[in-house]
Amino acid sequence: MSRNLNRWFLETSVVIAILVAVCCSPIRARAADAPDKAGIEFFESKIRPVLVQHCYECHSAKSDDVKGNLRVDTREAIRAGGDNGPAVVPGKPDESFLLPVIRYEECDYQMPPEGKLPEETIADFQKWIEMGAPDPREEKGGQPTGNSGIDLSAGREFWAFQPVQAIAPPAVKNDAWPLSEIDRFILARQEAAGIAPVADTSPDRLLRRLYFDLIGLPPTPAEQEVFANQLARASETMDSPTAERAIAEVVDRLLASPRFGERWARHWMDLARYADSNGLDQNLTHYNAWRYRNYLIDAFNNDKPYDRFIVEQLAGDLLPYENDRQLTEQLVATGFLMVGPKQLSERDKEKLRMDVVDEQIDTTGRVFMGMTLGCARCHDHKFDPIPSRDYYGLAGIFRSTTTVDGIKLGNVFVSGWKVRPLPIEPAHAAALKEHEEALASIETPLKQAREALKKLGQPSKFPRQVADLPGIVVDDRDAEKQGDWKDSTYSPNYVGSGYIHDDRMGKGEKSVTFRPKLTAAGMYEVRISYAGSGGRSTRVPVTITHADGEDRVLVDQSKPASIEGLFHSLGQFRFESPEQAAVVIATDGTDDGYVIVDAVQFLPQGAAAAETPKDEAEPQDEADDAEKQRLAERRKTLEQQIQQLEADLAELKKQAPPPAPMAMAAADIDEPTDFVQLIRGNHNRPGDPVPRGFLQVAMRSESDDVAITPHQSGRLELAQWIASADNPLTTRVFANRVWHWLMGEGLVRSVDNFGHLGEWPSHPELLDYLAARLVQQDWSVKQLVREVVLSRTYRLASQHDAAAFDVDPENRLRWRYPRRRLDAECIRDAMLAISGDLDFSPTESMVADLPEQAFGNNGKSPIDYDALAFRSVYLPILRSDVPSMLSAFDFADPEMVTGARSNTTV
Repeated sequence: MSRNLNRWFLETSVVIAILVAVCCSPIRARAADAPDKAGIEFFESKIRPVLVQHCYECHSAKSDDVKGNLRVDTREAIRAGGDNGPAVVPGKPDESFLLPVIRYEECDYQMPPEGKLPEETIADFQKWIEMGAPDPREEKGGQPTGNSGIDLSAGREFWAFQPVQAIAPPAVKNDAWPLSEIDRFILARQEAAGIAPVADTSPDRLLRRLYFDLIGLPPTPAEQEVFANQLARASETMDSPTAERAIAEVVDRLLASPRFGERWARHWMDLARYADSNGLDQNLTHYNAWRYRNYLIDAFNNDKPYDRFIVEQLAGDLLPYENDRQLTEQLVATGFLMVGPKQLSERDKEKLRMDVVDEQIDTTGRVFMGMTLGCARCHDHKFDPIPSRDYYGLAGIFRSTTTVDGIKLGNVFVSGWKVRPLPIEPAHAAALKEHEEALASIETPLKQAREALKKLGQPSKFPRQVADLPGIVVDDRDAEKQGDWKDSTYSPNYVGSGYIHDDRMGKGEKSVTFRPKLTAAGMYEVRISYAGSGGRSTRVPVTITHADGEDRVLVDQSKPASIEGLFHSLGQFRFESPEQAAVVIATDGTDDGYVIVDAVQFLPQGAAAAETPKDEAEPQDEADDAEKQRLAERRKTLEQQIQQLEADLAELKKQAPPPAPMAMAAADIDEPTDFVQLIRGNHNRPGDPVPRGFLQVAMRSESDDVAITPHQSGRLELAQWIASADNPLTTRVFANRVWHWLMGEGLVRSVDNFGHLGEWPSHPELLDYLAARLVQQDWSVKQLVREVVLSRTYRLASQHDAAAFDVDPENRLRWRYPRRRLDAECIRDAMLAISGDLDFSPTESMVADLPEQAFGNNGKSPIDYDALAFRSVYLPILRSDVPSMLSAFDFADPEMVTGARSNTTV
């Protein structure tokens, strides 16, 4: 994509929105109560669990002594407040006493007292108050977890938990209008309401609608001309057999296009909260997430049966396989469980583990079953018949699954995620093994040489004191610092009282200058000290100013220093006067890790060594001069050996064969087991054990057995149960999603919530018909899509009809095609396609060259999106750095499940 095109896009985005709104028409606002339901759902998932876990003990009706006369367990109580006034003022965060208290801005009141809440949780509270503090709690106080009072039999009477019925289409008066069974369901409701559908849309608009809905691109002028000619030759109305064949041919061609998978995979990526980086506290690069993205594209292009699609994403690693290709596909599919945001630097790893499980349960429930299961972590679900024990039955399954694994940034406090090797060809495996053996042949003697050098003349312990070291040593305490540096003694190898580091902040803005007090002119070896380990930058710039000019050396601080495990030699340089001597350690270009600064040592060589007076405090070895000479020669030999081995190792690494491909993939733990019910959702308050299980209300009866294979997590059984035709939720939810993606609005408008807080279906019989058809057609997604787009309901015009509007102003009876704006990807891809710049090449990783910390603290995007002309589905999606050309048009938030995007109109 040319930069000029992107610049034009950004500068005229508002104009585009207006034009698209005119062509595609804006969507009508939601019903007045929809924001309230969304707000209550936000409260249930984000606010209530925090209040229960951190506040109810001292500020609820169950408290022995209500602190500060403040209760937070009901809507009225939290708004009334206590001794210090209202805790929450809806819509007015600045007047809500709760916010400064949880921010620790109040000296006398800091809550919770055991420690400050995470910043993202505090942000949730502010957002909640800005939303008007929606809160469904009445004056009953907090309810502790325990035995459920939920009547599951009564709960199953709710429409969403009733078995799907294969309902015959109703009879209609205007029998000439329907083209499909779908149309009969739609027309019957309209006739009952006394309204009629508008006319069909024009051929050119229908073609455009089909192209954007099925492949996300506009038809070319040539394609428009061919279609128009086909219909013109029919010289009949749009519903003539000839016209029908022409439309069906277009639909079948688009469904067979590889562009179909790219378009429909992006729909699923909204649900799967796909991103190429982790986000939150450690926005680390998801180097292998692209494999899951491409799996989705292939799945839709190959019309993978939806039931198989479900099972592979939840438990593909546990399925049998016939060949390496199938194994690869199944492992990659479990990326669904992996790509969500994770609080990786959470030091309480048990809390991290439980929070990841919670996110997986919530995502699985919303995506596949339209249920807000996460609301049952702290207590029985407040609106749906979901006991808290059901939540912990599922938690046992996901806790028996490994997704968080290892460490990142070389920091034991930063967790990683599970990656698994994918199958490779035997020749490739042999080449990798041979290379590993060659590396070992160098790494082993290199390690031995480093150990020998470390022991040679090394003091018994660290830290080293300046007075104990030879030459002239300048400690960081005596250096000139530019910028904010952090003190540390975390690593034991340092000089003096500690060392400093840049905290990975303010890259390019910090430096430390060392100026030695030289007593003699001549040659000096210059060394810097640092505690090397993972997480350090691999290219720390060090500039040496000397008599002959300046030299710049890049130091890899991720590796241990080669001299006594503490010092690294920068080389030998000539100095004539103290004024010209300086060593500057900077942070430019070090986004890949921390920069460590400790001390700089100047060791005189030759004549300078003879003229440099010995420090009277310098300790004297008991060995004689000959022994000192022998040790010095041995040290020099080892240093030369290490230098040569390091060079050989670097050269060998350049010749490495391609590494084995890796995938973000789940795996069962070694000993899967049941979990306990956590009191108020607190991982530090375990309750009674809960056997692993599923969602009881969606089963036919309490007597249905949940048989989990011994020594397995239960993920496979869970996936198969969700993907069963007997599950009342799964097929309804997906059929509704397909209708939403094609019609702009679901039959159930709350596409991710089929519970009591969601909306009822506008056409429950049609929803069941579509759900049953999905199963009847072997779970084929393409066949379901085809049936919808070939209906007459789909091809209606978007024109206004006053009589129908008076009866049905929200168009719930589908008397016209809903007006809607193109989504972000369609706008961008259409512009590129029309300009001839769109690159249709499929891509693999577009983040392979990014540092481990994908999006650092400098606020600069690491990716030049303007230079990319691929389809939008292939653009890298970094959390905190979504391309502006997409976010300007309501791109999905990759932090959460997004079944229905917002539609901003101007």
